[in-house]
Amino acid sequence: MLKDMTFSTPSQSPPLIAVVDDNLYMLETSLNELRVYDINTNIWKKLGVVPVSTNTTFGWGTAFKSMGDRLLVVGSSHSWHRKGIVYSCRPSPDVEEQHWEELKYWCSGAKLPQFIHNCCVIRFKEQFEAIGASDFSS
Repeated sequence: MLKDMTFSTPSQSPPLIAVVDDNLYMLETSLNELRVYDINTNIWKKLGVVPVSTNTTFGWGTAFKSMGDRLLVVGSSHSWHRKGIVYSCRPSPDVEEQHWEELKYWCSGAKLPQFIHNCCVIRFKEQFEAIGASDFSS
């Protein structure tokens, strides 16, 4: 299971994994790639690039969660101002590029930190109402 994983440096974060619809997904942080594990072939299939920057921090400071039939990634944007940003997708192991949607309304105007130390998602009445993220800097 680990043979296709890249560990580019000893300071690399632990693997960021999540399960959606009985599929095991991994955020390959050294390459900014989403992957899904194929149990029949024992390989990690590439599913495209994620819309947050994970390679510059070796995967640290990024949240990767499953929530119902969706994947959620919270991290630093690729833009020059490097703000914290939230994206979601309904992953499919059969599609090579996933459709990521920015979730601006979830933050209710709050500025997310660039580096996430901890993250939780609260589900309420079949809706995902809140994201808690902390940078412990205040």
